[in-house]
Amino acid sequence: MTRWIVRIFLLLVGLSLALPSPGAAQTLKPLRVTIPVVGMNFLPLFVAADNGMFAKEGFEVEIIPTSGDGPDVDALIAGSVQFTISTPNRLLTSFEQGKPLLAIMNMANRNAIDCVMNKKTAAELGITEATPLDQKLKALKHLKVAGTRAGAFTYLVLVDYAKRAGLVPQQDLQILGVGGGPGMIAALENGQVDVACNTSPTTDLMVKRGNAIMFTYNSLGKDPAYDDFLFELLYVRPDYAKANPEVVRAFCRALLAAIAYIRDTPAKDQLPLLRKRFSGIEDDMLVAVLENLKPIFRRDGKVTPESLEKAEKFMLDTGAIKTSAPWKEIATYDYLPK
Repeated sequence: MTRWIVRIFLLLVGLSLALPSPGAAQTLKPLRVTIPVVGMNFLPLFVAADNGMFAKEGFEVEIIPTSGDGPDVDALIAGSVQFTISTPNRLLTSFEQGKPLLAIMNMANRNAIDCVMNKKTAAELGITEATPLDQKLKALKHLKVAGTRAGAFTYLVLVDYAKRAGLVPQQDLQILGVGGGPGMIAALENGQVDVACNTSPTTDLMVKRGNAIMFTYNSLGKDPAYDDFLFELLYVRPDYAKANPEVVRAFCRALLAAIAYIRDTPAKDQLPLLRKRFSGIEDDMLVAVLENLKPIFRRDGKVTPESLEKAEKFMLDTGAIKTSAPWKEIATYDYLPK
């Protein structure tokens, strides 16, 4: 009897040694995702990475900024990354070129690109933050204005503004690409451009530094044309989604969990993560920007036909595309939680 007890004891010890301990490191699946710039509108991605939502789904996610949209989606098409979170222009141009991509989640449901004007230029033109939008847009005549890069969404916003004011881009005003945050700040403050468009907190920081005024404040929903607008979506290649449906679903789950956290947690309680991702910006600005942006993050993640229609109209009006795309050809709810 004693020998059997000893054998059972040794067997149990062996099993316990074979099982992973509760604190053992989990092997995480590496994934890569591109974004155009580091902006507050990508906060759900940062929260999912830093607060463990991706790790809970079994992923270790590398986030790669590309200093403007375009190269971000090029990396997806080339297969060097699994996901891209970006603006909808390449969703529509790729379809038009016969290389369809798939929009599987709507992460930000408002065009949140804001524009600032050099304070000296604003004073010369009599423009203030309270000036009506149509008057501001007409004041763009003869100015140099900038997005991140030619063809990027920040650039197309300025094309849209010019056309709304009856101006001809590159004839009545010059539209430039000056790169991401640091380059754009330098260009505006050195007088190389009069107006610059980007996302928070870059635009808020330019105003805070004292050399600019807010020209348009789309992130607050000031322009109805840009509200309920498919602005920031999760892209995937259709072949990758078909071959890896559970990975895609889990990635969406993590982002939706991050959105719920952002929407439900007081902004001041999110400061540690905000400081990590947006260094050099004062706490009060980070809190204010986040509170302003919370409503743009869509809890259900749905790329609705209505939000896609507004984005398509924007792309058609700016001349970026010539034809619209059927929703069912470029969007799906299949990878969102049921």
